[in-house]
Amino acid sequence: MNEIERLQDNLLLIRRAAGWTAEEFGERIGVTRQTINNLEAKRNKLNKTQYIAMRAVLDAEMAASPEDTEILKCLLEVFIDNPEKYDSRDREALLAKANMLTPSILAGTTTRKEVSKELVGAAGALGMAAALAAIPVVGPGIALVGGTSAWLMKAIKDKK
Repeated sequence: MNEIERLQDNLLLIRRAAGWTAEEFGERIGVTRQTINNLEAKRNKLNKTQYIAMRAVLDAEMAASPEDTEILKCLLEVFIDNPEKYDSRDREALLAKANMLTPSILAGTTTRKEVSKELVGAAGALGMAAALAAIPVVGPGIALVGGTSAWLMKAIKDKK
């Protein structure tokens, strides 16, 4: 499974972690709420252009709000960019915790910062903190390879 497929599989979780409704996320990337809903429900397949737009918007959000977007950095690292680095049981445990916590952000019962702190703590307890801290970052949350986001370099090189 490639990064585009993994993002689509985790799109609802990522969007909730960002604290955005389907409409808000759609507006940020230039599509409708219905497009986001269809992607999340897998009625439509996420294409490379949508993937790049979503990742760019997420990078911009992490750069603009580093103090409360550690959750996004963690989820993107563990579930989209480098899942093979993490034990499948640890990923499942983190996914269960994230799925339990992220809806409260949209519901307004907690903040993204509070959820970030709890989820990153859970990742640390699972032994994932060292790997997350090792991601080279220039600007909050943006892993770079030769001055370009690593995810973007990979997407551009992938012919699919």
